Amino acid sequence: MDKKISVIVPIYNVEKYLKQTLDSIRFQTYRNLEIVCVLDCPTDRSAEIASAIAEEDSRIKLVKHPENRGLPAARNSGSGNATGEYLHFMDSDDLLSPDFYETMIASAEKADADVTTCSVFYEKKPKQSILFLKDEIVSGASKMEKTKITFAGWAWRHLIKKSFWDERNFSFPDLVPLEDMPVMIQVIYYANKVALCSNAVYFYKNRENSILNHKKNRDTEKDRRLKENYRKAERIFVDFLRENKIKRPNWLYRRYLSFCTKKPICVNDPIEYGKIDKKISVIVPIYNAEKYLKETLDSIRFQTYKNLEIVCVLDCPTDNSAKIVDEIAQKDNRIKIVEHPENWGLPTARNSGVDCATGEYFHFMDADDLLSPDFYEIMINAAEKNDADVSACSVFYEKKQWRSIWFTKSEVLSAVNDKIEKTEVVFSSWAWRYLIKESFWDKQRLSFPDLVPMEDKPVIIPMIYHANKVALCPSAVYFYKNRENSILNKKYDPIREKQRSENRKKAREIFKDFMHTHNIKQPNKLLYYVKKKLA
Repeated sequence: MDKKISVIVPIYNVEKYLKQTLDSIRFQTYRNLEIVCVLDCPTDRSAEIASAIAEEDSRIKLVKHPENRGLPAARNSGSGNATGEYLHFMDSDDLLSPDFYETMIASAEKADADVTTCSVFYEKKPKQSILFLKDEIVSGASKMEKTKITFAGWAWRHLIKKSFWDERNFSFPDLVPLEDMPVMIQVIYYANKVALCSNAVYFYKNRENSILNHKKNRDTEKDRRLKENYRKAERIFVDFLRENKIKRPNWLYRRYLSFCTKKPICVNDPIEYGKIDKKISVIVPIYNAEKYLKETLDSIRFQTYKNLEIVCVLDCPTDNSAKIVDEIAQKDNRIKIVEHPENWGLPTARNSGVDCATGEYFHFMDADDLLSPDFYEIMINAAEKNDADVSACSVFYEKKQWRSIWFTKSEVLSAVNDKIEKTEVVFSSWAWRYLIKESFWDKQRLSFPDLVPMEDKPVIIPMIYHANKVALCPSAVYFYKNRENSILNKKYDPIREKQRSENRKKAREIFKDFMHTHNIKQPNKLLYYVKKKLA
């Protein structure tokens, strides 16, 4: 597939985030892109940054406004200057999964759909994320319900066929901050079909100085205009629903849903992209992960943080995993391949990775999971800023979402009880939750015992206990996929299950002895899971 996609990026005073956003677009696995940067008279260095990147990348087209016209006009200018067969409206401070456009256009072309809709991860309010469970083609009344358009009318959720956009003469009304809803409800309504893409993820950052977060600097007149715009947009939206007899969820249900998804609100300390350049070794044990491996490695390779060493430990896979790693290694010299002569298992593969790592920090990554695009940037900023031995990330547990871990604020833990309790390490001791200082790991002589499936707990709890400080990172998100062929999900085998049972018993003994020796109070398991279920 080689149809051109025009990515429209309105730009106004986003110098802190613009390079990362444009890189998130430029370094996609899909290459036939036209990146239309609409410079809406920014007063910071945004125009300079966009111009410098345009000199490196001929796919960038600069459109300059003579005066500041606002977001809706910038989007309309972008669509008017676009020459692609598809349009995507991108905000200038957000990020994309690396195969976003490849996944979206494949679905659009396969279904011949006017509109394709992605999953959305809302970093600040993760419970308001829209994560489609499966790829699906929808039409008729189900378009409204399944796209959740009446709740989330964000324009950047959609890849739109340009011929369809032009034929219907769509445009954004000048009604900030609700310019999306009046037009996008029509786009979905009139589309022949809408393709839902579960794996294409848009990372909505909701930065501290965005239009919606400028309350401190607003004057009374500006607030009045915004409220009036809100009322006008709501009227246009409601009138369209009534005219076309579209059922909208009732007010009480909407209020209930808003209440249920309001918390947690996760706010990360602001970070400066590109200020730190210490090497991170990402250790990826690999055994029969061919279905997901490319996606996982792309999730690492296309991070905003570039100084990475990706240590792929091939534990004698019997599928095409080794071939996939070799092919990617030819494109990316940051990949280091370590091959085992026989299958030694996950703990030994991780230990081998540590032995071969040369970074000042390392991170254990499973071969079938994914990362948010600025995962390492956030984690290493927190570690360096606070001189912490360990940084801990938030976790989105796809299969059991109530087990997800959301840190609501950036925090540095030094007291033992805080480190144990606030990291939730006793109940969720997954090794991949942490960025670890290599010198600290070596000093403590930590290594993984051969106790699958509980190899993490006996080593990670002592690690958290001995760390000088642990930095919590709300906006660094690890997506734990829990695939059907993972170690924990293999078909039942009585001999293997007996060994696992013995391993669990040994791991618990090691863990309990450590807790007892260091006078660490065991948290109440029932209370913990009740809180998680209600959160």
